[in-house]
Amino acid sequence: MVQQRIIEIAVAKKLNQLRDDPVLCEVYAQCEDLRTKQYLEVVRTNRHLAKKYAISPRTVTNWRNEGCPFEDGQWAVLDWMAERRYMPAGAQAKFEKQLSDRKEKRKYAEIMGGLHVAVIDAMRLKTTYQAQGLKPPEWLRGIRALP
Repeated sequence: MVQQRIIEIAVAKKLNQLRDDPVLCEVYAQCEDLRTKQYLEVVRTNRHLAKKYAISPRTVTNWRNEGCPFEDGQWAVLDWMAERRYMPAGAQAKFEKQLSDRKEKRKYAEIMGGLHVAVIDAMRLKTTYQAQGLKPPEWLRGIRALP
């Protein structure tokens, strides 16, 4: 509404463009910034976050100090919570499925990472055998040497 009124003022002054009056131009630009909410940031209160995650407001304060990514959204918070050793009973009950899924995925990733390291080590070992002109052991037969 304010922007529309600024344009009406510019027309009444018979300006060719809004840029001809620097004050009107600046007011219009400020209104545009506010309209798009470019600088407005939603910051959740501890009480709101406590209710959302079924924890106490004091726990929210402590978690903020420990680096909990409340500003990054619920998925990031649940990822962070899943890595914790201790979980408040309310949060554990409310997000039991999501937390267990994240813990299983983390365990799977750890196992696959360990497997990858073991395969690379076996490939290096076979490469070393071949570089020395030695025949690799039978258990390395199915492993490909590094190029």
